[in-house]
Amino acid sequence: MDKPVLSLVSPLHAVPDIGKKRAEKLELAGYRTVLDLLYCFPFRYEDRRAAPSIRQLVPGTPAGFLARVRDIRKKNLRSSRVPVIEADLEDGSGGIRAVWFGQEYLLKTLPPGSIGFFFGKPEISAYDGLLNLRSPVVEKMDEEKKGQKSFHVNRIVPIYHESHGLTSSFFRKTIGLVLTSLWGNTFEPLPPSVLSRLEITGWFPAIVGMHFPQTLPVNGDPDSLLLPDYPPRKRFVFEELFFLEFLMGYKKREIRLSSRERIRQIPDDEGVTFAGSLPYALTAAQKRACREIAEDMSRTSPMNRLLLGDVGSGKTVVAAWGVYLSFRAGLQSALMAPTEVLAQQHHVSLKALLEPHGIRTALLTQSVRKSEKRALMEAVHRGEVDFVVGTHALIQDALVFSSLGYIVVDEQHKFGVEQRKNLIQKGGNPDVLVMTATPIPRSLALSYFGDLDLSVLDERPPGRQPVRTEIVSKNRLESFWDECVDPVLGRGEQVFVVYSLIEESQEENIKDATTMHGILSRKWPSVCTGLLTGKMPWEEKASVMEDFRSGKIRLLVSTTVVEVGVDIPGATVMVVENAERFGLAQLHQLRGRIGRGSLPGMCYLIPGVDASREATGRLEILVRTEDGFVVAEEDLRLRGPGEFIGTRQSGLPMFQVANLVRDVDILLLAREQASMFLEPSPNDLIEHSWEWTTLMNFVQNRYPGVQEWLMIR
Repeated sequence: MDKPVLSLVSPLHAVPDIGKKRAEKLELAGYRTVLDLLYCFPFRYEDRRAAPSIRQLVPGTPAGFLARVRDIRKKNLRSSRVPVIEADLEDGSGGIRAVWFGQEYLLKTLPPGSIGFFFGKPEISAYDGLLNLRSPVVEKMDEEKKGQKSFHVNRIVPIYHESHGLTSSFFRKTIGLVLTSLWGNTFEPLPPSVLSRLEITGWFPAIVGMHFPQTLPVNGDPDSLLLPDYPPRKRFVFEELFFLEFLMGYKKREIRLSSRERIRQIPDDEGVTFAGSLPYALTAAQKRACREIAEDMSRTSPMNRLLLGDVGSGKTVVAAWGVYLSFRAGLQSALMAPTEVLAQQHHVSLKALLEPHGIRTALLTQSVRKSEKRALMEAVHRGEVDFVVGTHALIQDALVFSSLGYIVVDEQHKFGVEQRKNLIQKGGNPDVLVMTATPIPRSLALSYFGDLDLSVLDERPPGRQPVRTEIVSKNRLESFWDECVDPVLGRGEQVFVVYSLIEESQEENIKDATTMHGILSRKWPSVCTGLLTGKMPWEEKASVMEDFRSGKIRLLVSTTVVEVGVDIPGATVMVVENAERFGLAQLHQLRGRIGRGSLPGMCYLIPGVDASREATGRLEILVRTEDGFVVAEEDLRLRGPGEFIGTRQSGLPMFQVANLVRDVDILLLAREQASMFLEPSPNDLIEHSWEWTTLMNFVQNRYPGVQEWLMIR
């Protein structure tokens, strides 16, 4: 019977020796096709090439060698139920003893006289002073093929992550057999025009080089194969970043090519009218962002823009400008925030800015009473509400807008793709402004938000007070509250105290908000102390925030629910306990809650008693700078993009070999090449249909969720 012919899109159950059960395990691990399996790259390598002889083995240094089995036997130890298998190995230069535990099958597979390849770490036995090899990897060799190479020994061997009961040796053998079957494959997903401009290893040689490298660099260290300058790895770093940038550019282009029914005419004096109604002057950065939004709204294609700014840079008023323009065009607007606290804060701030222009605003969250919610949604449907601020409640099917033309999504990464899609579909191809209070490093903005046009607020509005940051040392903990917080409360100022946990847990030395609220309340019985956590009912949270905003509560004990959007002008001190448990960008956001009034702010970071020197040292960046973009770059370097950005945009490629901190230069090159590829008009792309089809088929096979992502703004 002929063996099945494999292709890159063959399902894995078609691969010989995999079978249905293993194919199911592979699918659970994320591998559905041959192509998926080939992108299961090793996480390290071992040099298992043969040493010249047993005599040249060095104790403590892993090595491989060919040897004949002189004798093999089973020994039962009184101290263990597991039998010991011992083999005496020899070559022309000397001998060594190999020991395995419980592997009785070796008695049959390695009978005396057989030849095997052995790999392990030789050691001198403390018992008899002989050279021993404990639990070596072994593979039997045919007498006439002593120099043969297997997938597991006598070569530079790939080591894979094991999961779902699938071992590294299984991945190694299966991938080796697949590569053998595909030998000579000429597939190339990168466009020929890109390859011709760059010196990049071809796809199949690079795949082989990633799984079964033939040689090591000059230094002979297998870890050097993990560096980005190893040609096969460099190729896949570029490939990952190229396809990400291609997808971002393609999506941006498709949005620009789409059109909508309304073309908005923005009178020249609208900006003067809006700015004149504000109680403060806009910064140059705010004016620039407002101009960019007005230009976007006047086009036939819908706006798709990211508003990126540091803490307190004035993003809210820029978002309000979009609401104002939408209202002047006779359209409704909506702002979706991830939490009720943030939604309420936005509603209070925006209502003050917009109502003087006759813009009718409303707040819609899950906590609004049913009768009020029904009446509010009916008013929205009739067009009697111009601007709705809300949480996920905005995407419920029962809410129908009469003319939704402008959407603001705050902290987009905290929403799923479907949630944003549901809100956008409530309008007629509406303008979309995405806001984030977390400064994003350039490499991350290009990678995760490259489908959006970018507006940056890089100035602090006049009047914003400086905030100093201090790390509280262990020898100051005893006197800290009396020396640093008591005088502030005595002057009538307000204080935030933030904890990572709501309630006490089994973790040692981690303080929690609930317990500390009780302790601090007893310490200052004459000071009204409040508690705010994400688990509290909305009415209770709203009441606490209102009391804090009005000054009734002067010390607020909280979790990170106050991280963004909370504006308390009277708050001058922020205390964060167990500060090492927070990301740098998160701590920067927290300290942004103070210094928002007429007085400067002071942020105290208190490391936990068990915090390491490295964890405490990481906090020094916050002492050195107030620049959120500098903090964000450091946070990205330390934590990586996955943790930094939070919930990923579903459907986008995952990075296996690329690193946004290390590979910024390659990212910029990939962005340039992707842009050059996308420059031709759609008709030109059709003329290059083979190139285009190959690329799109690869993208859809390699990243199954990307088609849905491309369809959602």
